[in-house]
Amino acid sequence: MIKDYIISEFNITYSLDAISKLLKRNGIKRLRPKLVPGKPPTLEKQVNFILHYFQIKRFAEQDSGLVQLFGDGMHLVHQVIPDYCWGDPKSPPMFNSNSSRQRLNIMGAYDLIDQRFIHLSCEKPYDETKSIEFLEKLVNSYPQKHSIVLYLDNAPYFKSKVVQAWLQDHPQMIIEYLPVYAPNLNLIERLWRFVKGHLVKNRYYSECKTFRLLNNLKEYSKKLRLLITDNFHLVAQY
Repeated sequence: MIKDYIISEFNITYSLDAISKLLKRNGIKRLRPKLVPGKPPTLEKQVNFILHYFQIKRFAEQDSGLVQLFGDGMHLVHQVIPDYCWGDPKSPPMFNSNSSRQRLNIMGAYDLIDQRFIHLSCEKPYDETKSIEFLEKLVNSYPQKHSIVLYLDNAPYFKSKVVQAWLQDHPQMIIEYLPVYAPNLNLIERLWRFVKGHLVKNRYYSECKTFRLLNNLKEYSKKLRLLITDNFHLVAQY
């Protein structure tokens, strides 16, 4: 495309090798595009959420009975996800593939302070019943906490009447909803990217039960400590 553009605009023909050198000389590299929300909230809404988060964090630093968690769901198909790796082109790397399409639905919550990760996995679609089961697991995991602040997106099953009734009976569980279309503000998204990048891509699991790998995250605590911080990224509207 660049070669054709130069010909049409300047009537000059370059070889592909020459065009590659020209691009590199001007600081242009071949990059993989990054995905950003298509309809991000305004910067004002994003900043307001971040300020609210840090306000609660200051309370948590003075009150050991308050904990903040970031929660979200992830869906994994029992299949190898090929990714870039080094190899000999004459004998390229190959992986076995799975014939099944079993799907693992995971709802998790991550505590930035102690790197605690609590999750509920199932093969059935996530619904309000599973939402309550997940929330009960969080309450039971923090019996000494009087306030468990859980940051979530706006999934409808967490806003159902059944879940709202359960929350009224469990006032220690406080749900703070993220602005709509703002996954950049949900810090657990960084954990999901890490899981897919380091524990799923280019890895073959013969059975779905061995695919349940989130119980081994403590092995990566040093990497996760650097990766998952409350240094939030803002996304501008385009």
